[in-house]
Amino acid sequence: MTNRVFVTGGSGFVGRHLLPRLAENGFKIRLLVMNETEANRVKTPGVEFVYGTVNDLPVLMDSLKDVFAIIHLVAILRENKNATFAEVNIEGTKNILAAATENGVKRFIHMGILGASADPRFTYLHSKYLAEEAVRHSGLGYSILKPSVMFGPGAGFINALIRSFKPYPFIAPVAGNGKTRLQPIWVEDVVSCLLKMLEGEKIHQSVQIGGPQIFTYDQVLSAVMQAMRIKKPRLHVPVGLMRPLVWLMERASSNPPITMPELKALSVDNITVEDAVKREFGFDPKPLSEGLDYLKPAPAVP
Repeated sequence: MTNRVFVTGGSGFVGRHLLPRLAENGFKIRLLVMNETEANRVKTPGVEFVYGTVNDLPVLMDSLKDVFAIIHLVAILRENKNATFAEVNIEGTKNILAAATENGVKRFIHMGILGASADPRFTYLHSKYLAEEAVRHSGLGYSILKPSVMFGPGAGFINALIRSFKPYPFIAPVAGNGKTRLQPIWVEDVVSCLLKMLEGEKIHQSVQIGGPQIFTYDQVLSAVMQAMRIKKPRLHVPVGLMRPLVWLMERASSNPPITMPELKALSVDNITVEDAVKREFGFDPKPLSEGLDYLKPAPAVP
């Protein structure tokens, strides 16, 4: 049996941590990328590139002929004029499921999220729910990993949180009351769970995971600012006041600090049981307090 793994989203946050671990474990990697620019961001040697997107069904059909497993990481967090939640998160997932079925792929590992919602008012969360439903009904040997917010070098929730307060010199604005509960998990621990799924664990299961502690949004913000040696008072802005501001920001900028789907998601707790990783995968995940060193300012050069 071939040990070739087809990966989507390999140049993204989780993907950049996953690819070297796959290579270390002896897997052959075939990676879907949109263009040369995306391919050049991949530093793992020996990766075979396929050029296209999850909406290029003929490309997917040709690329999966000798593949043992798929790790599907692609999803967009924000819509733009070139990509919508429906096109990428839902239809893109259905396309790769169809190509996997046609080619007899044995394992399909899907990156879901905690908080995926059947409620269409939460457009991003709803798109992830519909993608997960498509995976569950695909007939493939699937596994769905549903992590809480992730932290670690490169991107992730913590970087988005930093963007929400860094532009403001004297305050750290917070949408809402700051009491939404989160369970941040180290990205390398998420990768470890994906690898265990690839080895055959949790077939036909959806598994929720989070870090070993539950925090409020305010507590995570405080931990991040402390790691960055930043002191600012928090300013809680009622969600009702934020909505028109976010609406204006979305129209004034192609990359606003926060979008309307993100604002809505901030009202939803993003947690599971605190021992989820230990219970499901047999290891202890890294606490948030031990995983923020990468945020510390570089020492001043004398």
